[in-house]
Amino acid sequence: MEIRNVLSSVYKNDDPIKKSSGKSPDVTKKDKIEISKQAIAMQNTGETKNLAEIQKKIDSGFYNSDEVLSKVADSILKEIGK
Repeated sequence: MEIRNVLSSVYKNDDPIKKSSGKSPDVTKKDKIEISKQAIAMQNTGETKNLAEIQKKIDSGFYNSDEVLSKVADSILKEIGK
């Protein structure tokens, strides 16, 4: 059994797709991002202040403390009904 990279045939001349159809595959597709109306509204209302505070806590390791992890685990157990 041969395992190959999915894109390996796109860059080789022995591409079976190219041989069978006579055309090369379309590799010009690009990713696209869409921002929800709620996210735009949040940004425009100044609610990003909370996001900055959360980012500071993430950067400082606050959420990795035993106390926080224990609270999160307790909340999860309570939510799933154990």
